[in-house]
Amino acid sequence: MRDFCKRIPTWAVLKGWPLELLVEKCVSSSFVPLSSGDALRRVFESVASGIILPGGPGLVDPCEKDRVDALANVSDQQKEDLTNSAQQALRLIAFQQIHSVLGMEQLPSQNGSNPFPRKRQRSEDDASAEDDAKKQKQE
Repeated sequence: MRDFCKRIPTWAVLKGWPLELLVEKCVSSSFVPLSSGDALRRVFESVASGIILPGGPGLVDPCEKDRVDALANVSDQQKEDLTNSAQQALRLIAFQQIHSVLGMEQLPSQNGSNPFPRKRQRSEDDASAEDDAKKQKQE
């Protein structure tokens, strides 16, 4: 997330304590251990849901005695821009474009084949049985 905040100007307002607080709250609210990819997605999902928008729950600083929003110095427009950027990042992740979010080159596919084929391959027995059924149907 720090790298993301350095590369994307919209996210620069979250440097330091607000970023650490946001990530900690998002990751600690999970009931199961998260992988780094799932943790990243969870942070984007939280921001995209509008928690930092005006009228939302905000990001309460646990180190303060009173209820203080850690993002009080961020303007409403910047909060909306952060929410929009998180939504866009989630879209990219959902469409297998996480390399764009991470600012890196796309990894080459393994052996040029799709690791998740959409259709199972037919064996010769299945193919011959289908051909026999078609011939019987035509007769």
